[in-house]
Amino acid sequence: MNSCKNEAICVINENNAGKEIYDLDEASCFIALKLDKKESDLNLIREALIAEENFMNNLGLIAENSNSETETESDVELDINELVEYALDKEKVDLTKDELLEIYDTEIEYLMFIGVVSE
Repeated sequence: MNSCKNEAICVINENNAGKEIYDLDEASCFIALKLDKKESDLNLIREALIAEENFMNNLGLIAENSNSETETESDVELDINELVEYALDKEKVDLTKDELLEIYDTEIEYLMFIGVVSE
């Protein structure tokens, strides 16, 4: 996967595949590796993912203490453009609109890796 000339900036635990457990650091690493980013980009990717989590909390898409018995399906859809605007305007993430879109698009591959979404 990685060439000899570059040391991996981080490592993904393949044992987490299909476990349905979202790990912020692992997601950041997964996205950085997929997008061939440098180690210095890891924090920016992490900030973008934290902004997404905050955005989803504001919409009520994430419950801090989710109880599967009381959980209901949400009719709210995540609008990627609203998310990007939120990350730029409210969270002040130091990335461009295109970089954020690329990160959020690639995050879907991580969600497939951990088994939260299917193709």
